[in-house]
Parts: sequence; structure tokens; C-alpha cells
Amino acid sequence: MIRSNLMLCVFFLVLGLAVPTLAVDQIQPNIKTPVKIELKTHPPKIPAGQHVWIAVTLTLDPGWHIYGNPKGPGPGLPTTLIVTSSPEGVQVDKARFLPAKKLIEADLGPDEWVWAYKGRTTIYLKLSTPDNLASGHHQTQLRLRTLLCREGLCMPYQTDLVASFEIITGAEAKGEIPPLILSELKRTHVAETVAIKEARPVSLAPSEPTKTSIPELHPRPVYSGLEVGSLVKAALFALLAGLILNFTPCVLPVVSLKVLGFVQQAEESGRRVVFMGLSFAGGIFAVFLVLAALASFAGYGWGELFQKQSFLIVMIALVFTLSLCLFGLFHLPIPHFGGNKIPASMQRQGYFESFYKGILATFLATPCSGPLLGGAMAWTLRQPPVQIFAVFSCMGLGMASPYVVMSLFPASLRWLPKPGPWLIHFERLMGFALLATVVYLLTIVTMSMRIWVILFCLSLALGFYVWGQMTTLSDSTRRRIVVRCVALLIMVAGGWLSLSFFPNVVGPEVLGEGESLNWQPYTDAKLLAAATKNRWVVIDFTADWCPNCLLVEEIALKDRRVVQTFRDHDVLLLKADLTRENPPAQTLLRKLGSRSIPFLALFPPGEQFWQPFFLRDIYRAKDVIKVFSTASDQDN
Repeated sequence: MIRSNLMLCVFFLVLGLAVPTLAVDQIQPNIKTPVKIELKTHPPKIPAGQHVWIAVTLTLDPGWHIYGNPKGPGPGLPTTLIVTSSPEGVQVDKARFLPAKKLIEADLGPDEWVWAYKGRTTIYLKLSTPDNLASGHHQTQLRLRTLLCREGLCMPYQTDLVASFEIITGAEAKGEIPPLILSELKRTHVAETVAIKEARPVSLAPSEPTKTSIPELHPRPVYSGLEVGSLVKAALFALLAGLILNFTPCVLPVVSLKVLGFVQQAEESGRRVVFMGLSFAGGIFAVFLVLAALASFAGYGWGELFQKQSFLIVMIALVFTLSLCLFGLFHLPIPHFGGNKIPASMQRQGYFESFYKGILATFLATPCSGPLLGGAMAWTLRQPPVQIFAVFSCMGLGMASPYVVMSLFPASLRWLPKPGPWLIHFERLMGFALLATVVYLLTIVTMSMRIWVILFCLSLALGFYVWGQMTTLSDSTRRRIVVRCVALLIMVAGGWLSLSFFPNVVGPEVLGEGESLNWQPYTDAKLLAAATKNRWVVIDFTADWCPNCLLVEEIALKDRRVVQTFRDHDVLLLKADLTRENPPAQTLLRKLGSRSIPFLALFPPGEQFWQPFFLRDIYRAKDVIKVFSTASDQDN
């Protein structure tokens, strides 16, 4: 029961990762500002011709941060402090900032860390006074702009400040800068961004129309027969696509374990075999219902959960843990094919265990796409929730159907080989297959977090080794509890150190994954500019978590004939990378009538530019070339 509750917690934790965060664009009147500002001048009294330092100290509430200046490559706004008014003749230097710390957020891209301040920081501004500045009190007006952020919430913040200093004559005592301030000034650096400049409108003559956003598109399928326009066709395509998902590399290792489970259960009662198969199918069906809910009420497309780094890390941990079981490091409710080497009570696979393996197999299938899936998703995800649930249910039924058939009709199991020692080796081979899946998932994790996720897996391996190898059923209850508490402590501490402590202390390396020489990152501006230049544009919607995207890039887009075709037509190649959230690319994908990838959009030059051709799912080199020949025939 404890074991089952633990797995339920893990399951709902995975589902909880999909809840979108809240973003606030501006400060609302009823929100308390989480920052206190203190302004001082050092020294407060100076003779004319000397300089004075203005110190603006910001104290942030716990959990909040502001961005540094520079802010780093990630999203956000740099903090700026500028002078808006000062006495005549006073020279103002750029603001100086104390060193910021690198802030790592799991959902940012590989090169999108930021410099940020938490707790308390001070910004310094140097004013140099002229020799003829009159004695007495003088005021300088300042403007502070920043972005106050915490997890899931950012608020733009601007405030005007007034600093005063006094010009004294030689007979009066001059103030001094405190040693602590002098020490801090040695650690500061000059601001990279001086101010947030407003964009100025550009006047255009009536004869110079321009577009500022992507207009309505009228995409043209290369293969219209694969497109969907009705619920019946969507349901049929979804049923077949779900069946095909069982044979994709994403899910094959887990499915193979289930099939081998049928081998083990061949000699058991028919009733147990039925319930075992239905439990696995139930896990599959449950996840498709969850995915339907996310698509209906949270706007998620197929595979978009893998844009969440936290979801990726949980999946890596689950698959890695399953591989450890298959290597015999410890025993969880996983089918063991080693005959009588372990007690019968541990050989029997429970219904709940079969259920959560169905869950795991389905989540691993979500980054995969296949024939028929793209067309079904493109139509379905634009429909009301009732139809979305109906189509997703058909897909779940398609994926679960082989296991339902094998469970209800035991005669279908006769083709399976007899149990024997070979199953032990196959079990180990499936362990290696799962490790290969872990390696693949690691390639999707942001570069800055990859080493820490590997360290987390190492702590899981150590913890499960202690759990499974340092105590047995013959030990006393007290010893088993102590050993397993130590194992849990190792895993929890390893997770905290790997995923929270070390990344913040060490900081990410500035590593770029780089773009191909021929492919440029997609932006709306590039597409709009190409529309005015009578030029072909090809946009590849792809993601690192999509194996079929990588496949079509290799077999189609890197084909020698396709590359030559692109060169002959002077094609602008744009890569819409959806590995992580990419709002402009996702918006364009929706305008093109799709919510799944792989997807290739081809915009022809001329009057039909906004009627692009498209290829979805698995396509070939000759399909890409066909688009160019079709467009040439239409022009002629």
C-alpha cells in the first residue's frame, strides 16, 4: 500500500508540472511593492569642483529578484538608474552596479541564464560638479526602472527619486566617503544599458505600406488526403496513430517489457492475465484523458509537455529508476524474468504496477509523431472539448488495443516464446534500452543543467543500491527501516544538491548550441521582410524532444537534392525551434493550422506567398522537391 501511494504521488506530481504559471504585465494598485528603496549621498557636503556619489539601495522581499545590468542572455529587463534633471554644469557618469549572481530557471533555454540580485543591493551614480557651482543645497532627480520578479510573476517598476548634496566653501568641514562605500565601489562595474529607450514611430509615405504582423494564412497541404475535416475521420486517424505509437522508439522499451510480462503470465490463471492487461491499458487511457484535458483547457499541443524542464527531469528519473530495476539493483513492482531466483511473491506483477507502466509508456510516446497523427491533431485541437476528448480517447484506445486483445483472447499469446533463461538476458538488454532513452532525454535538457541531472541520476543509483542491496527480508524490521530511511535521505539530498544547490553556486557555463550555417532562427520580422523581397521561405518546425523531427531533417532536409534545390531557388531557411516555449513560432504554427510537429511550411514568392504549402509528420526528400516543381507549374 505504501509503495502504491508513493507511485500515485509521483504520477500526480508529473501531471502537476503541466500547470501554467501566471504572468502579470504591470503592477496592480492592490499589489504591495516588494521592494524598499533608500537613497544617500557620499559625502553629503563637498566643495565646488569635486564629485559626489549617490547610493540607491534596494531591499527586496524574500523570494523576489531584479535583473542586473547587464542582465545576461535570458529574458527580462536590465535595471537602470538615470539622471533626469541636475544642476547646470554637473557631469553625470553611468550608473555602477555590484556583481550580480547567475540565476538559473529550469524552463529557460540553454543560453538564457540571467544576472540577478536577491535580498539587498546598491546602485552607485557619480556626479562631478563644476568649479563655479554656487554654494548651498542642490538637488538631482533620478529615475529607477526595473522588473520585480519571483517564480511565475514579474512586475515592471519605475520610481522617481531626489538626491541632494551641499556645496560648501573652503572654510567649512568637508564630509568623507565611508570606508565601506569605498570598498564597495571597487567591486562595481559600469552599466551596460543606460536606459530603456522608447521606440519612436516611423512615418511612412502612403505609397510605402508595411505589415507589422503575420496576416491570415491560407496553407495548402501537399497531400490533401491526409488532412482531416470531420470527427469520424479524426477518430479513425487517431485510432490508427495510437496503434502505431506502440512501435515508435520512444515507447518500445517499456512496451517490450509488457509483452514479456505476458510471457511470464502465460502459465497463470486467465483471470489474472485479463486484469493485468487491462491495468496496463487503463494506464494508457488515463494519460490520454489527462492530455485531452490539457489540450482543452490549457492550450497544450501534442508533445508540448517536453518543453518543461521539470517534466523532463521527472521522466529521466523514472526511466532511469526502471532501468536500475531491470539490472537487479533493487526490486520494485517490476516484472522479473529470472525464473525462481526470487520469491514468488516478488515475481508476481501487481495490477497497479502494470497501470503505472502504462502511464510511463504513454508519456514516453508523447514526443513521437507518426503517419496520420499530425492531421488528426491539427483538426482536433481547434474543436470544442467534447470532440477533443473523443479523439484523444480513440488514440488511447488505439495504443491500448493490442494489450486488450492479448488479455481477452489468451489464444493470441501462443505465438510468444516459452519462458526460459533467455528472458534474464532480454531483461538486461531492455535495461540498456532504457538507459539509451535516458541519454536521449538528456540531450533535450538545457546545456546548463545537463551535468546536474546526471549527478542526480548518480544519487538515485546510490540510494537504490542502499535500498535494495544493504538489507534483506531476513533482517529485523528496525534495520530495514533504518537502511531505507538512509537510502531515501541519499536520494532526497542528492536531488537538492544536484538540482538546486550546485547550479546556483557554480553557475552555468556559457555554452551555445549554435545554428546551422544555412538555417536561421525564426522571427516574424524575417518572414515579413522576405514577403516583400519575392523570395522563397522554408520554415522547419522542430524540437530536440521530437525524434521524428530529427529523422526528417536527416533524410529529407539534408538530402543533397533538397539542398541543391534550396540553393537554386535562393531559399531563406528558418528554423522554428520548439524545444522550449517559443511564442512567435507557436503562434505561426497555429495560424498554419497545426499543433504538432514535424511540420514544414514552404512560402512561395509572389502573390501566393501567404498561401504556403506544408508537409507534416514523416516526409521525404522527393516530397520537398515536389513543392517547388508544383509551384513552378502553377506559375507557368
